[in-house]
Amino acid sequence: MQMTNLIDKLKQIFANQQKQTNGQMTSQTPRPNTGLSEEDIKRLMHMIDHTHEGMFSCEETFDLLDEYVELVASHEEAAMLMPYVQRHLDLCEHCNEAYEALLLALTADFPPAT
Repeated sequence: MQMTNLIDKLKQIFANQQKQTNGQMTSQTPRPNTGLSEEDIKRLMHMIDHTHEGMFSCEETFDLLDEYVELVASHEEAAMLMPYVQRHLDLCEHCNEAYEALLLALTADFPPAT
């Protein structure tokens, strides 16, 4: 099955479920039989739509995150040098939070140790 067919099918299922509930659920309410909220489903669909072969997993990205942050902190072209890490960070909120925390820690001005 091609990715666009999968996405179209998910959209169709989601639209049918939404019609059946007549708008009684909020975006944070878990969908029936899935345990996923409307926001979770939208985020998953976005990630599926933007995923392609050769992308890094969270584990692979995390393993390279320190190198990537050092490149960013030294004003190197990190996105050009490590495009799969950048692509993953663009799509993964959790890894992006880890990246931002690591970058903040690396670039923060701490007082000298005494």
